[in-house]
This record gives sequence, C-alpha cells and structure tokens, in this order.
Amino acid sequence: MRAARIIRAEVSEVAALFRLAHVSDLHATRVRFSGLGELNAKRALGWLSWQTRRRHAYRPEIAARVIDDLVACAPDHVAVTGDLTHMGLDAEVAEAATWLARLGPPERVTLVPGNHDAYGATVDHVVMDAWRPYLDSDPVARGAAPFPSLRVRGPVALVGLSSAVPAAVHLATGRAGEAQLAQLPDLLSDLGARGLCRVVLVHHPPTRAHVSWRRRLEDGPALCEILARAGAELVLHGHTHLAARDAIASARGPIPVLGVPATSSARSAHPGAHQRFAIEERAGGRFAITRELREVVLGGTGVRSLGSEAL
Repeated sequence: MRAARIIRAEVSEVAALFRLAHVSDLHATRVRFSGLGELNAKRALGWLSWQTRRRHAYRPEIAARVIDDLVACAPDHVAVTGDLTHMGLDAEVAEAATWLARLGPPERVTLVPGNHDAYGATVDHVVMDAWRPYLDSDPVARGAAPFPSLRVRGPVALVGLSSAVPAAVHLATGRAGEAQLAQLPDLLSDLGARGLCRVVLVHHPPTRAHVSWRRRLEDGPALCEILARAGAELVLHGHTHLAARDAIASARGPIPVLGVPATSSARSAHPGAHQRFAIEERAGGRFAITRELREVVLGGTGVRSLGSEAL
C-alpha cells in the first residue's frame, strides 16, 4: 500500500472540485420494543449487550456534535455506510430517519444499510420504506433491484452496495450476494468510461485487514476481485468503528479502502468522528483525493481535525 503524504493545510483551503463527507455506525437511537413480535434470539442478546455496555459506549449527544460539525463544514454530499440503529427495531428505524434529516435532504445524502439494521428477518420492508429517499438510485439509473444503487453528483458517482443480511447469533457477517456482484463490473466500467470518480459505499469492509472471521464480508474476496478488475477511485465502509485504512491493488494503482469511527462513539481510543474528502479532477481521467478526519474531543465541547492526507 502506497504511503500517504500528509498535508498540513485544512481541506477547506484546497481548491476542491467536490467535497464529500462520510459518517457511519450512528448507533444513536433509543432501544424500544413495540411488542413481542420484534423479539428474536439475536435481538435478545443485542438488548443484553445494549443494557450492559453499548448504551454507555455509544452516546447520542456525541453523534449530535459530530453531525453539527459535519453540517458546518458544508459538504456537497454526505455518504452514510449503515448501522443507524442498534437492533433494527421499528421505533429505532423511525427515529433514525430524524438523524438522516439532520445530515441533509435525501438528494444530498446517500445511505447503505448495515448489519445492525438487519437484526430482524430482512431490511427490505421497514428499513427500505422509512429510509427509501436516502437509499434510492437516481430516477434515470433505477433498476428493478434497489442495489447496487447509483447516484451521480457532479464528477462523482456514488455506487451503493448492501451487505446487510440477517446473521446467526454471535456473528456480524455480511454478504453482497451474487445479484449485486453480477451487476457491478459493467456498472463500474461504464462509469469509468464516462470519466466519473467512482466511490463505492458498503457497510462491511471488502478487505480483511481490520475484521475477524465472525465480522467479515463473506464474499469480500469476490468484491475485491471485481474492484481490482473494473476499477474504482475510493471505497468507503463502516463496521469496524475505526479510522481503518487498506487498499486494493488495481491496474490503475491502489484503490483506497477507508473506514471511520462510529459517529456516536464515547471510546477514548476511537471517539465519534467523520471524514471528508476533497476530490479534484486531473488530466487523463484521474482524480486527486484529499482526506481529513475530524473527531470529537471527549470531555470537552469541540471537534478537532487530525490533519489531512493525499490518498
């Protein structure tokens, strides 16, 4: 993986063609069951985890500070890579829609779901209905299936994959599935031929550098192979709750694969954060991308920049 070059200037000082912000794993909703019909074994264990640990580790007031800072940075678009809820309960899904509204209107916010949003039998019903304006492709790009989704904003093509599938108890795995992967090569190749900066959004990281087998993307190797062959300029994910960094080798150079800490995290090692990117078009259909990570100062009231780097 190519070493990053640290740039001391703020991203706001860069003559950016397009400014993209990224948050993930909001986990800022209240856990409220509407009835026994919502209870299953995975949710029972999830509720126990929330009661004993998660409600202290993930705080809505921290998510609010991160989002306020993100909005103040005035990005052109916001990418959200899943896990808005703790257990995908109906009340949580409805409450999460208010958090999405705080990030911006649907035309300026693109969402893919995460595994915590799939603690029920599926994400296709309640989640898709409540969050549909943020999940849908552009009308001209809409196909029969919701994913892969496609939104084109200026020079940037946001390609959304859903890795949110119900997993067995004690597992947090994901899967893109054959249908999504079958459509992806032609989609990415076409977008590349159009000279667009292809940003792939997926909750689970496609590489294995920062996840254990029980938290992996099951068809991650197949996804990495497609990305290496068809190309992309950037892959953004959540799930790890880290400012994770990896890369996928391709003929046009390494494709950065970047995660971000959970938006609501109160953990001292990885407090709530968002990252933003300045994307500039260069000759030969290439793009210069600069990344800045901004995190909450725990015990204080501010949000600080950790510096910027050229990818």
